[in-house]
Amino acid sequence: MIKIWKWLVVMMVLAIVPTVQAAEGVPQDLADVGEASADSSNNQAMGAKENTIASFTDISASHWAYADVMAGVQKGYINGLPNGTFAPDQTVSRAEFIKMAVAALGLPIEEQQSGEAWYVPYARAALEHGLIDPAEYEDGDYARFMSRMEMVRVAVKAIDESTRNAGLLDEELMLKAVENGIIRGINGKTVPQGTSTRAQAVTVIERMLKVRDGGALPVDEEVLEIARIEYRIAIGDIWEDRGGYFVIYNDIASYFEMKLLDSIYIEDGHLKGYLPVTPEGTEYHMGFQVWYDPKDNIVSSSTGVQHLISATTKLTPGEYFSLPIKAVDKAKEITLAVTFENAVMPSNRRTTIMYYLDNKRIEEYVRY
Repeated sequence: MIKIWKWLVVMMVLAIVPTVQAAEGVPQDLADVGEASADSSNNQAMGAKENTIASFTDISASHWAYADVMAGVQKGYINGLPNGTFAPDQTVSRAEFIKMAVAALGLPIEEQQSGEAWYVPYARAALEHGLIDPAEYEDGDYARFMSRMEMVRVAVKAIDESTRNAGLLDEELMLKAVENGIIRGINGKTVPQGTSTRAQAVTVIERMLKVRDGGALPVDEEVLEIARIEYRIAIGDIWEDRGGYFVIYNDIASYFEMKLLDSIYIEDGHLKGYLPVTPEGTEYHMGFQVWYDPKDNIVSSSTGVQHLISATTKLTPGEYFSLPIKAVDKAKEITLAVTFENAVMPSNRRTTIMYYLDNKRIEEYVRY
């Protein structure tokens, strides 16, 4: 009964997949040759063909992903475009990645039915084996770019069957991917909503296969720390009990403060940025100031300071903001001070300050 129900769910999800076929927005190699074929006889021919491919015209032996791409070619789960290229820098789609992952894992593929898009057999196999969840692709848009988080879900479920259909948080799956060396950071961040190129996608699959076979990979320690923090935030582990006085752990507070400061930039005479959404019971305290030479008389203050944040300034978490700066070309320094803390029992025990312009740096002050 469970098997029948599972089959029905799979068919319901795939029923809304467009039956157009070569694939809008999908590389021609997926539409015309090996990567598109779901027919078993074509798969056999594809394997023979791929073993003869020595290189692609657009990915030389000096390319950072050359070894992984060639490994994928030899294993038979990728091949190139009809013009002899691989398009390593082209953004990978959901259909492409799912096809490559399913083929790399050697999962059984049913024949492509009349009227089905080329990728449907691979998506069906991924659904039936728990690599993807029906709710993930309710829009049926497999030509859409694959996000890093979507790749992580597939890769982690491939290396650890206990995570399949387990309802784990994305943050836990990301942490597992980073811990196993499958995902590394982009500028020290996990970037779950980012996309990946075809070359990067193949590299993730090769890492996935290595871990699945019992191998070990180097871990990005910087992004591992971030992944751990993001998981703790997701499960609500943000409070430090200091004798009945609850404050936010320093690493959690620093994470939110840096996230805000990293978003800020100056454009068209305005200080612009994004105020990240925060957990319940927390709040930001901010002080954004522009410093001028008092002799320039830019502001009335004798100290030459323009306060961009005042008691009447309304900034809402989850929204972008834009604060006008007077004569930005005359500014000597811009100071952004941010404190992230308990909204009920603010302690003002820490502040992160960013200095802009000629003296750009970030400093953290922690006071107990």
